[in-house]
Parts: sequence; structure tokens; C-alpha cells
Amino acid sequence: MLKKIIRIATRKSPLALWQAQYVKKKLLNLYNYTLEIKIIPILTAGDKHLNITIKNNIHLHKSFFTKELEDAITNNYADIAVHSMKDVPNKLPKGLGLVSVCKRENPYDAFVSNDYASINDLPKSAIIGTSSIRRQFQLNNYRSDLITKTLRGNVETRLKKLDLGKYDAIILAVSGLKRLGKEKRIKEILPIEFFLPCAGQGAIGIESRLSDIETVKILRQINDKKTACCVLAERSMNNYLGTGCQSPTGSFAIIKNKKIWLRGFIGSVNNKKIIFDEKKGPLNQPIKVGINLAKKLIKQGAHKILHEHYL
Repeated sequence: MLKKIIRIATRKSPLALWQAQYVKKKLLNLYNYTLEIKIIPILTAGDKHLNITIKNNIHLHKSFFTKELEDAITNNYADIAVHSMKDVPNKLPKGLGLVSVCKRENPYDAFVSNDYASINDLPKSAIIGTSSIRRQFQLNNYRSDLITKTLRGNVETRLKKLDLGKYDAIILAVSGLKRLGKEKRIKEILPIEFFLPCAGQGAIGIESRLSDIETVKILRQINDKKTACCVLAERSMNNYLGTGCQSPTGSFAIIKNKKIWLRGFIGSVNNKKIIFDEKKGPLNQPIKVGINLAKKLIKQGAHKILHEHYL
């Protein structure tokens, strides 16, 4: 009997390739005798243009790391795409869908430094690197005496820049460091009370053609329902607000006492104003929970802050 072939489109970064291999292994554990899986590395716009500042171009960053992968699926060059969920736009191309979300790794942010044990140990005017508007805002809100500078590139590139002495510390996702075997570089896991993650951080999503029923059915077998529920609530808040990973927003959901507990914030970089709120709701209504939290933030001025950010 011929094996079914599934072609995985992925970015070329070491972390993206790790994620593709992770999905491949999970699928083969279930379908070892009936599947053949091929990994197709693809260069995305986000990988090609590492020096582009995307924070003020909302149209560009919506698909900065995903468009080429989605084109590969649409054009039948690949069957599925494996993404970091934090990079996936709120709206997907027609005919494509997120059909599986794997169990989440630690979703928090990590403080990494060669000289300091924690963010509180940094001296005044220390230079801390991150490419994330969300992280920059929360850093400034927590310690306004620090100097935040933009830091782009894959995990290895960012660590190398730290090691060359260009920064006193950098902020990276715990999940990426753990997946690449660099957990020892973590000096401190930043507390959620002060550093809320972005929607989907730490989760791996799998996108495919919705018309490919057989592949969708296979991918559903590695979907983690709890992670998918939490990520859907987080993304629903962002979708209603019209924000993404390069907005000054954070959202994070957990399941507690058989309910979704979603926390979110939006920050004004210009006047250092922060709006934080939370919402709880039934497990079977993650979209509603996300929308209701977004409405609470809007009532407190979220849309005005977003307008200022994208001017």
C-alpha cells in the first residue's frame, strides 16, 4: 500500500525547523506505517528583510512570517504549514485554516544576560534588547530607567549579539530557548504580573487546506484541546481589537476551575498609559470570552491608543 505523503512548509530558521520536526515526529508516532512526511524549508519576507522596521506598517506585519508558507499550500507546493502561533495573522487566506494547535510549551518571557541575574539587578541606563513592541512597553513600564534597543534575527543571532557585548541583557521567549536546548541561558523567567505574553506564545499551529479532508482529519489527532481553547480566546481578543504581534498588546489565557481566565492589556508607548483587564467564561465559549475582554478594553480607550500607535 502506498503511503500518504504530507509536505510540511516551514521557515528556515533553526527554531522553525525544530517545530516542523516536532510535528513530523508526532504524526509519525500515530501513522508510522501509512504516512511519509517531507519538510520543505521556505524563506519568508520576515527572514529576507531583517532590517525592516515593521511596527508602524500594520499591513506588512500581518503576514510577515507566514505569507510564503501559505502560498505554498495554496499553490499545492506543500500540504500544511507549521507556524509559531504568535506569528499567525488573525485572518487567514480563503480556503486555509488552523486545524491543529499542539500542546503549549512555557509561554512566558525570559531575561537573558551574561552579567546580571535578574532584570532588577540591571544598573540604571543598562541596554536591553528586544524587537517586540509589547516587550518594550512592558519593560519601560516596569523600569523606565532602562534603555531598550531593537534586536532582530533568530534566537542564535540575538544571543550572539548579546555575547558580543552589544546589549547588557535581552528578552526572548522561554519556549524558543527550551526547544533549541538553550534553557541554561535563562537567568530569570519574567513574572506574568508584569510581563504578559503575546497571543499564542509558546504554541505551535498547523495550517492546511480545509478542502483536504483526509489531511485535516490526521492533523486533528495531534490537536491539544486545552491549548487550542486558550489560544483561540487570546486571538479573539486581538482580532476584535485589530491588533497583532507588533502592537503594544498582550493576552494570555489559562484554564482554571473549569473556566477560561483571559488577561489582556494594551499600552500607549507615547504617554506610558496601560489598560489592563481580565475576563472569565465557559470553556466552550473562547471566542466570546476574547471578544468580551476586547470590549472592556475598548471602553477604557483601547482604540484611541491603537490609533496613536499606527499614526
